[in-house]
Amino acid sequence: MDDAEKTRMKGEILDEVGQLLREQLAADEWGRVLVEVVHEGGEPMVAGIDVEDIVGDESKVDAVFGAESARALLPVLAKATEALCALEEVELDDVRGGTFLRQRAGGFVWLPGLVHLPSASLEAEWDALSAKLEAKNASLEERFRLGEHDRYDVDLEKQTLVFSKDGKPRVVARAVLIATFAHASRVWAWGGYNKNLPESVRAASAALADAVPERDIWEVSTPLFPTDAGTAWVLGALVCDRAGGDGVYRTPTEGGRAYLLLRDVREA
Repeated sequence: MDDAEKTRMKGEILDEVGQLLREQLAADEWGRVLVEVVHEGGEPMVAGIDVEDIVGDESKVDAVFGAESARALLPVLAKATEALCALEEVELDDVRGGTFLRQRAGGFVWLPGLVHLPSASLEAEWDALSAKLEAKNASLEERFRLGEHDRYDVDLEKQTLVFSKDGKPRVVARAVLIATFAHASRVWAWGGYNKNLPESVRAASAALADAVPERDIWEVSTPLFPTDAGTAWVLGALVCDRAGGDGVYRTPTEGGRAYLLLRDVREA
């Protein structure tokens, strides 16, 4: 199945589910619903539902989700979540459900995993942080042509990232691990909490998160949590901004990506 067919099928599922959410679960009163789904006896079953970002009548939301008619929708939501996971090429047992987001312009989008509402402080700076990081990374690319090198080598213990071309080191940078983002589980994990890493790497990574002064950003104080690629990028942008970094570099890992804060980028 090609990408166009997957997109079409996802659209059809979301159109059908979205209509049910609006008609029976007061979707115009809330912004997102997190549907936890597990397999029991080989069949997907809803294990829990959380509603977030209530923008309308909260009592109405409580009433519809507590009604018997809501229970009748659970098998539909479970099957839809299972199908959407398959189209996203993730395992339901890895992500444990999905998140339906109501768009202001109409319709719904869906995220694998139970993705909570971003903290208010992070959301308020979302666009500005993204723009700053894009500008910093664009400046690095313009100055050093990082994407034109043959290879790169990372040594997290030495905090080095070396870009090479024609067998010779061309650009070096000081690199500290911010976090990892796993494709299968869609989980963001701060490097400071990763017990599989050397202590020096963990300490340097933890120092980056600890340096973020805003204590009301729950994402910074939570060791690991499900999220989406867009939020992962903004979290990297937040750390880069607060640490005064030169940019953020994403490197492939086994099953995901590592986010590295770059500083002191220079020609070798």
